[in-house]
Amino acid sequence: MERVYPATPLEAPKGSGEVESPPEHQQLLTPPAPPSYDQATGTPAETTGPAPTTTTTHHTVVVVPSSPYGPEPMDVQCPHCHNYARTRISYKPNSRTHLIALILCLFQLYCCVCLPYCISSCMNANHYCGMCDRYLGTYNRK
Repeated sequence: MERVYPATPLEAPKGSGEVESPPEHQQLLTPPAPPSYDQATGTPAETTGPAPTTTTTHHTVVVVPSSPYGPEPMDVQCPHCHNYARTRISYKPNSRTHLIALILCLFQLYCCVCLPYCISSCMNANHYCGMCDRYLGTYNRK
């Protein structure tokens, strides 16, 4: 059996000193040479003195809402009973409510002292599930 090997590039006669270029198909198969370190990093080969350093700091501000609940009843999926229902709201007085009542007392408006305890916009809103009546969260008035 005779084996057939790929052809080798043709060489010129030994006395001429010239070598013929390889065939085109072999030139396409050879990968290009990789770039030098200086070309790859983008730095010049010779540097004089210390290289200038630049530092940049990036600040990320993350605002986390205190509660996903608002001042009005809302439709949510209860994490306890997994039902989709409208929340029930119960209002609870906060420090703002007491402060308004104190200011009304200082102005001797004793008949109006109970008004901040009757107005929902002066109190925090506690949200409860409409189906299982479990506590879900609070909307804090500021």
